[in-house]
Amino acid sequence: MGILVLMGDISQEDATEDHTILIAAIFLPAAALSSVCIDFLMAIRAPILGAVIARLIIPTTTLMLMMLGRRFLGSFTAPWAVGCFGLGSLLGAVLAGLAYRNRSPVKAFDKIPEFDRPYWIRECVTFLTLATFASWIFRSSVIALDLLLLAPEDVASFAAAAETGALILLLSKSTDKYFQPYLAVLIERHAWSEGIAMRKRRLIWVSATCAVFMSIILLAGKPILRLYGESFVSGYPALILIAAGCCFWSMFSLAPAYLKFSGLNRLVLIVTATAALAMITLTLLLGYWWGTTGAGLAFSLVLTCTSFAFLWLARQHFRKQTVQPASANQLDA
Repeated sequence: MGILVLMGDISQEDATEDHTILIAAIFLPAAALSSVCIDFLMAIRAPILGAVIARLIIPTTTLMLMMLGRRFLGSFTAPWAVGCFGLGSLLGAVLAGLAYRNRSPVKAFDKIPEFDRPYWIRECVTFLTLATFASWIFRSSVIALDLLLLAPEDVASFAAAAETGALILLLSKSTDKYFQPYLAVLIERHAWSEGIAMRKRRLIWVSATCAVFMSIILLAGKPILRLYGESFVSGYPALILIAAGCCFWSMFSLAPAYLKFSGLNRLVLIVTATAALAMITLTLLLGYWWGTTGAGLAFSLVLTCTSFAFLWLARQHFRKQTVQPASANQLDA
């Protein structure tokens, strides 16, 4: 992937001299490796350490390098910002790799690996396709608005609103990385009552955080957007809608993970692909009618409906797995 990006950037006749994309491609392997090593930590049940590296050490290192660059270089450029993130990712990969090495059982390194290439290729292709559709859900709105030939200021205000409203997704990503290893174990053991208790604890905590986040967006959304520039305040209605949709997604983001761990990858893929198609279609339609507010409405509708679809499917599957009907009733509570 990095080589393809490099070739594309170099081949462009009008490429800028700073080659920001080129620098990003150079650090792409480091960013990917850090994510893989952090996932390894999650797999050996070290979620807190993995979350600290992913959500604290890498961003803090990036911020510190950016501040140092601004202090000693006198200017802050896009290539330097990308390089700072790349160096932070490289540090994260080293720390996560060392932590995995130290925390893993000795037997894990003494065993001779057994390869099942057809299975892994199939799973990797499925995961890649699923990740592509998921990324399209969250990134296609700006592309759709650009296709509608809206004013650049409107597209920019929507992009700022989308990035701000989606900040709550960091919560779901962090908590999912923490809970998913335990969820996989509970499913394997058929420990349904423990799974219900874990889900309720997470839902209460995430719902409370989402309520605080929505309050901040409602009360301080316009001042936050004004930090980008006065013209960006026009994206306030879209910001509210996007934030609401992201909050619904955050609250029920464990549902697709439950379905995947239960072997229903194809079902998750179908729902995600449908959501991706609905996102681009509704954004083009509603964006044509109501501009950035329509695009925000499309974003909120698709994310909310997809979240409830995954939740309903997970509950239906859970009912079939539980022997006692009472367990399923507890899930609905």
